[in-house]
Amino acid sequence: MKLGWGVNIALFYGFFVIALLIVVFIFMRQDVGLVSSDYYAREIAYQEQIDRTNRTNELAEPLEITMEPSQIVFSFPKNFESKNLGGRIHFYRPSNKEKDFIADIAADSTGIQVIDTRKLEKGLWKIKVDWRVKDVSYFNEKIFMVN
Repeated sequence: MKLGWGVNIALFYGFFVIALLIVVFIFMRQDVGLVSSDYYAREIAYQEQIDRTNRTNELAEPLEITMEPSQIVFSFPKNFESKNLGGRIHFYRPSNKEKDFIADIAADSTGIQVIDTRKLEKGLWKIKVDWRVKDVSYFNEKIFMVN
């Protein structure tokens, strides 16, 4: 049976409308909520993070994080007294969050803190240093490999 071109156009438009309605129905059932319920509070905290990073970038002498054979050395700026240093060092393991850990900043009198890496699992690690001097906060981040 051969249909005329008018019927073919009507069938095409009919299938198009049905397909469009199916897509609309599927998308209307999707959850479009925010990633977290405290999105705005997190956004403000993220802006504070940006401010800390900008403050860190403006330092005349930055925090140096160096990887040595079996340790990581954190050299805080010499113009800050080590007794005024505080904060945390977060070791983040992207492949296994159970390996993550946090160390408190405890620099010696020269502003240096050493962390042994022999106990760390080999592979990629990310260090996030959230440190402060008195009431001013700073933030550094570095990625490194433990071999």
